[in-house]
Amino acid sequence: MKKIYEKSLVEKYLKTSHLSGQFCTEKLGFFLIEYRRGEFLSRPGQDIAYFLFPVRGSVVLYYLDENGARRTMAVMNNTGLLGDMEFALNTIPHFYAEAVTPVTALALSMEKNRAILEKDCRFLMYLLRCNSRNKMSVARNTIVLSRLDDRLLYYLKNDCPDQMMIGMEHTATRLQCSRRQLQRVVKKLHEQGRLIKAGKGCYQLSEKGPEA
Repeated sequence: MKKIYEKSLVEKYLKTSHLSGQFCTEKLGFFLIEYRRGEFLSRPGQDIAYFLFPVRGSVVLYYLDENGARRTMAVMNNTGLLGDMEFALNTIPHFYAEAVTPVTALALSMEKNRAILEKDCRFLMYLLRCNSRNKMSVARNTIVLSRLDDRLLYYLKNDCPDQMMIGMEHTATRLQCSRRQLQRVVKKLHEQGRLIKAGKGCYQLSEKGPEA
């Protein structure tokens, strides 16, 4: 983990993430944190001192069930927010947030800004929208689709920006399958014309879509 306070970089990511259009970000003391692949942005039992807004890379949210099996809840690709539940309930994290790729996140101290943010209606509405999107994602994840190709198509249609899969490894993690299984399914769907190759490890849903 590396903290970066360079003002020009912070302003760059505030602009490209459109965060400044969601609520007033001036004079709040944003900075950047870089995470290596495999590092945790948050984990159960450890306080989270900052709001974290991933602006580069992918983060997987998951928990461990009673048997110790990993259960994926959502994957955040250059978007989203960590810390909303902890801020609202004044609690510690209950889920793991792990960097699947190198991740850069805008960070904002909760306690230093609590008095201001609790009175900012635009910020509170932003928290509500983020929480609602998370609930929708979790609800979709509860839908049982037995075939991996159906799960992949559903994931591309509903959870991926531009309906594009980026990276085999974190997509396999999201769909709870092996990389080899995913590669076989991607190859089949590509041959059927239901996926379009957009680059190494990148595939986009074609116009045929899931109903083809």
